[in-house]
Amino acid sequence: MPMRHRQAGFTLVELVVVIVVLGAISAGTALYVVRSMEAYSDTVRRDQLTSGARVAVERLTRELRNALPNSVRVDNSAGTHCIEFFPVQSGSSYDAVPRTAANISFAAIAYAAPQTPAYVAVYPHATQPLYTHNNPGPLAGYDPANSKPANGVVYLDNNHRFTHDSPRKRFYLAGGPVSYCVSSDGKLQRYRGYGIISSQPVPPGVNGALLAPGEVVVVDDHFAVRIGTLLNRVERLK
Repeated sequence: MPMRHRQAGFTLVELVVVIVVLGAISAGTALYVVRSMEAYSDTVRRDQLTSGARVAVERLTRELRNALPNSVRVDNSAGTHCIEFFPVQSGSSYDAVPRTAANISFAAIAYAAPQTPAYVAVYPHATQPLYTHNNPGPLAGYDPANSKPANGVVYLDNNHRFTHDSPRKRFYLAGGPVSYCVSSDGKLQRYRGYGIISSQPVPPGVNGALLAPGEVVVVDDHFAVRIGTLLNRVERLK
C-alpha cells in the first residue's frame, strides 16, 4: 500500500509574523543608515564652513602682521565693525631724510620696488598723523617714475619734510589703506583703493570684495561672526 507523504509549508500566521519581523528590522536598519548619512553630511559641511572661516581669518591675520606700525584703527559704530591699516610692501634704511627743510628725494640702501600707489613712512609714532597726511608729517607720497630702488634713491611725489627721524634710520613703503568690515548681516568684506581719509570710513565708499557671508551672533556677551557660506578660491582671493 503506497505511503502518503505529508507536504511541508508555512501557515498564513507564520508568513505574517515573518513579514512583520523583517519590516521592523528593515525600518531600524534604514533609520540607522539615514542618520549615518546625515551625520556624515553635517560633518562635511561643518568642515567646509570651518575651512572658509579659516581662510578669511588667515588672510586678515597675515595682512595685519604686515601692517604699518601704529596705522591700525578700529571703529564699531553704526552696526558695522571695521579695522583699517596701511599694508607694508617694502622698506629699508636711509642715510638722511628731509627734516629741517622740505625736499623731494633722499638716499637709502637698495630696496624692493612697491606696488602703486605707495607712500613713504618715516617713524610713524602715532595713528592720526598718518591719516591726516599733512606736510610736514610722517607720511609722504612715493614717486615710482623717478625712484631707483636698485640704487637706493627714493623720490617723493612732492617736496616734503618729515616730522621725526627714525632712531634706527628706517623707512617703510606702504600701500594705500585697506579695511576689513563686518556688516550687520554678517558679511565680511575687504575694501581698498579709497584713498586716505582723516576720519575712518565705516564702511569705505567703494565696493568691497566679499570674503565670507554669514551672520552676526552673540557668544558670551561678545559679538562674533558665524560663516554661513563657503566661497570658492577665486572669489576669496579677489
